[in-house]
Amino acid sequence: MKNLSTLSKSIIMVLSIAGVSTAAIAVGQSTTTRTEVSKAVAAAQSKVSLEQAIVIAKKTIKGDVVSADFDQNDHSAGGNYEVKTIANNTEYKVKIDANSGKVLSNKQEKLDKEDIAEYNAMKKSKTSLNQAIQKANQSVKGKVIEAGFDMDFGKPTYKIEIIKGTKVHKVVVDSMTGKIIRSQVEAADNDD
Repeated sequence: MKNLSTLSKSIIMVLSIAGVSTAAIAVGQSTTTRTEVSKAVAAAQSKVSLEQAIVIAKKTIKGDVVSADFDQNDHSAGGNYEVKTIANNTEYKVKIDANSGKVLSNKQEKLDKEDIAEYNAMKKSKTSLNQAIQKANQSVKGKVIEAGFDMDFGKPTYKIEIIKGTKVHKVVVDSMTGKIIRSQVEAADNDD
């Protein structure tokens, strides 16, 4: 080190500090990545299926199920389902533990005019939500993590999300005919 100039010593010092900092950041990131679980993995590991959660919600609230989806608990392996049911112009949100099947909460709110109009469109459907789930899952053969009624470009449809491996399949089913209108595949990630 005696023969090195002050500039060379400074450069070596900066590079050494940068190298140690980069290593520390890499270690921190690899630790974080190991503890995080994607929504697809969390849903796949749950003991209760979306279809079972719908049955549990129907026992809790007598009404028409309009949607159900899997919600992950802060990037961990656990999660719950939120099933929305409508009865007497009131929407009930039933939260169900995805591992135990226990009802965690039950909230309600009155529907506004737009929600009532959408619900009335769903009531005219010739295909039920359960039939749409079955139709979509016949095509993909995975684990359903989300299903619900929606107006898609003015047409009454059911939108179903199914995980299979590391992919999320988004399937749109015509609520009047029961036919699959559209299907697309995306890579599952931690941001869903």
